[in-house]
Amino acid sequence: MYRILLLGIFIILSGCGSLDRQSILVNAGDTKEQVLNIMGPPDDRQFQGKNEAWQFCKTGAGFGYHDYRIFWFFDGKVTGVNSYKSTRPGVSCVTDIKPINWEDAPDVTLEIRKR
Repeated sequence: MYRILLLGIFIILSGCGSLDRQSILVNAGDTKEQVLNIMGPPDDRQFQGKNEAWQFCKTGAGFGYHDYRIFWFFDGKVTGVNSYKSTRPGVSCVTDIKPINWEDAPDVTLEIRKR
């Protein structure tokens, strides 16, 4: 009985957590397909020209907060990631997704070569 109770608690707690375990596997330069394979489909997708932002959220990531990750892409490749949290109880994390501010996007350096 004691083991069953511990197993139940472990299963419940393993469902809680943040997006850290998944997002740590994403690297600069990864393609959108690689991010999709690691993170699954985004909860929000916005784009502007060659810039694109995917947002992911997890409800119940900690005690009373939602966890968010924004993956920034330029020309289909990851250029950066940001995270934030919200603490509105009783609301799905999707309803608290922030609108993308394109000024927050990482700078992209284009390589210029002399020929």
